[in-house]
Amino acid sequence: MDSLVTANTKFCLDFFQELSKVDEQANIFICPLSISAAFGMISLGAKGSTADQISEVLHFNEVSQSKGTEPEISSKEISQEDKKDQQKTSEPPNPQNTKCLSNEYRDSDSCFGKLLKKLDRIKCDYILSMANRLYGEQEFPICAAYSDSMMEFYHTTIESVDFRKDTEKSRQQINFWVECQTQGKIKDLFDKDNITKSTVLVLVNAVYFKAKWEKSFDYEKTEDSPFWINKNEQKNVKMMRQQNTFRIGYIEELKTQILEMNYIKGKLSMFVLLPTFPAEDSTGLEELEKQMTHEKITEWTSPTIMCEEKVDISFPQFTMESNLDLNFILQKMGITDVFDEAKSDLSGISSNSHLYLSKAVHKTFVEVNEDGTQAAAATGAVVTTKSASPLVTFNVNHPFLFFIKHNKTDTILFYGKVCSP
Repeated sequence: MDSLVTANTKFCLDFFQELSKVDEQANIFICPLSISAAFGMISLGAKGSTADQISEVLHFNEVSQSKGTEPEISSKEISQEDKKDQQKTSEPPNPQNTKCLSNEYRDSDSCFGKLLKKLDRIKCDYILSMANRLYGEQEFPICAAYSDSMMEFYHTTIESVDFRKDTEKSRQQINFWVECQTQGKIKDLFDKDNITKSTVLVLVNAVYFKAKWEKSFDYEKTEDSPFWINKNEQKNVKMMRQQNTFRIGYIEELKTQILEMNYIKGKLSMFVLLPTFPAEDSTGLEELEKQMTHEKITEWTSPTIMCEEKVDISFPQFTMESNLDLNFILQKMGITDVFDEAKSDLSGISSNSHLYLSKAVHKTFVEVNEDGTQAAAATGAVVTTKSASPLVTFNVNHPFLFFIKHNKTDTILFYGKVCSP
């Protein structure tokens, strides 16, 4: 499972950099795990170059190559519920149900099954809803084996709808399901123009997250303060403040502070990376974005790098909504065949040779306030902790990066950039 977490992080950073190319000063908020899981569902029924492209872009091929290299887990760390899950996921598939599936990348599918179960188990401490589902034209029969594997590995189903004869009803059905899955925060996922009579397969991908801070901010200390978009432009924001003990570190090579703010019970954390004050006409994030890798994130967030100190935090309230056309972005990254009717090979999903992915969107919502977060996702560098001082200042009054991580599995659930709260 560790190799899948690594693959998801690599895809997250690749995807983020592709988005940043479009507009370097735009706010970004994504749930890489949800996108990876959604396209894992597609790759489960893909074959040939269609499967190869998805596997390479999402780094699923690296999960395959690392088979047998996962670290052993102590029996003391495995609960009875974990043992039951392991037995379920290790049971050999029924040969009759796998004849139309591609087994080349099944390591990632099995790992997804285990990972999603671990995340589902602790929802008593926070709400995390990943609304991933496929909707297929009812005239395209779905392989029973594919439906069974979707439920086993990705805990969802493929729904049959009548795109051709009842387009509007199908659109409303999809939008209503997403709205329910995301506590009403994501509405009208698909506009009328998105779903047409020619639509044959739609990948739905929406996320909702809500958690309270372990150390909340005092409402009475929140006040209007300037947030510098760059050295020449500023805006007033609601700036939250508190003084408390947090894990904090300093990346000397990039002149960047890194702070961890835990959510309740410490199972999830938000990590904030704050570079030095931006230069003219710059967010100050460009070099940091270029240097981000899975290995560096692991190093920068490790206990050997970050230590507990008394910190004076100023952190802005912010709300962001994002609605991304995955067709456009993923084709730029190298996933092309699945969107092309002439080239797509999804014969593991349906025997119909004309099946291809018509539309894929990713919509997210995030709100950060005093109580917590509500969301509907270098070589030669010297990394050190700042020298001890009575009070470390962490003033987030200019653009920053952040990500929300599930600490037990090291899974990045959400990744974002705030240039203008």
